[in-house]
Amino acid sequence: MQVAIIEIDNNQLLVAYNDVAKALFSDYVLVLNQPFDYQKIFNLDNTINIDEQDNTIIVLNSQYFLLQRVIGSSKTLFILQSIDYLKKRLSKIKVVGEHAFDIFATQSLVMQKLIAQAKAFSMQREPLLISGETGTGKDLLANACHQYSPRGDQAFLALNCAAMPDEVVESELYGHAAGAYPGAIENKKGFFEQANGGSVLLDGIDEMSFQMQTKLLRFINDGYFRRVGDDNEVYVDVRIICATKVDLAELVEQGKFRKDLYYRLNVLSLNLPSLQERKEDIALLVHIFVNEFANKQGITPPRIDHNVIDYLTHYSWPGNVRQLKNILYSALAQLTLPILTVKDIVLPTSTTSQLSWVSNIENKTLDEMTKQFEKEILLKLYGQFPSSRKLAKRLGVSHTAIANKLREYGIGR
Repeated sequence: MQVAIIEIDNNQLLVAYNDVAKALFSDYVLVLNQPFDYQKIFNLDNTINIDEQDNTIIVLNSQYFLLQRVIGSSKTLFILQSIDYLKKRLSKIKVVGEHAFDIFATQSLVMQKLIAQAKAFSMQREPLLISGETGTGKDLLANACHQYSPRGDQAFLALNCAAMPDEVVESELYGHAAGAYPGAIENKKGFFEQANGGSVLLDGIDEMSFQMQTKLLRFINDGYFRRVGDDNEVYVDVRIICATKVDLAELVEQGKFRKDLYYRLNVLSLNLPSLQERKEDIALLVHIFVNEFANKQGITPPRIDHNVIDYLTHYSWPGNVRQLKNILYSALAQLTLPILTVKDIVLPTSTTSQLSWVSNIENKTLDEMTKQFEKEILLKLYGQFPSSRKLAKRLGVSHTAIANKLREYGIGR
């Protein structure tokens, strides 16, 4: 059994029903335009109310059903679902939900703590605020939180608010009535209606205008909104997830973000660590991305030279995991040998993506800092000059000195 739907008007006359309802009830019960005594038919004198949303457990033909009543201005909708059917459905959802966070391959303690926190927050109804640098996977985390939550079988929709005009944001989120805009011939449901019962991700919430922030705040507070060009209010049950790459608290101080909306959104917050903060995951991610690329291309994964991991670990990764994946894919697409080496990998050399030794000098002696800097320079140049003689010529020192340094740091073995 799927879902039985029965609709009556304010006079309690039956106006519509679907095939599932027809199979559930006998013909004499379902007669269009005739009185439908739902109190008697659903045996509502002997039921169990399970919440404040007109959800009730009833018994029909010796079977338990969940009865949901949705009351409108002129009609009332009854939705019946078999408890046995719901159990089977929920068991499938649970299997998917339990693996929702498997997409985050990690060995780092900081990520493991974040995932544990995200799982706990997923079970709540309050808005969720996800922050993190570009490329850390904010959209993936939002989707995982949705899949893991009790809403996991419902819709998950995402809207990128960045550089989007107000009228587009408003229409996409709230929908519009026919005639609201030139060319708006039909009513259109917005994301909030389409995702009723599920979740909506607002990516780049920091770039939403004050006008749209005000309207969003009203919606978050009570769940009611109006479509553009429509006077009728609509209620939906949607969880709001917001993502940002900037510090909203700073924007509030600068007067660029509504303080009341910030405090309404910042009930449950998750901060995704940068790749710089979880460098112990780089080796794992490299192997995953290399195998992923090989599987897509239908080829045997190349062997990864041991210097590759060391080389990539000493880079600062301003673009985080996304940048790591893109650089590896670029290298693999041009690979001609069955091994991936340092010389196959091209890292940006801009001032925003320098080697990371300067940020890792805390509590180190001058000798330790010198060795760290020396190792990173050799790692970087060895990709371009992959022999001790070539590298020695480039640096203007003896071949023996460079060979000893490469041996000391385990480079090129």
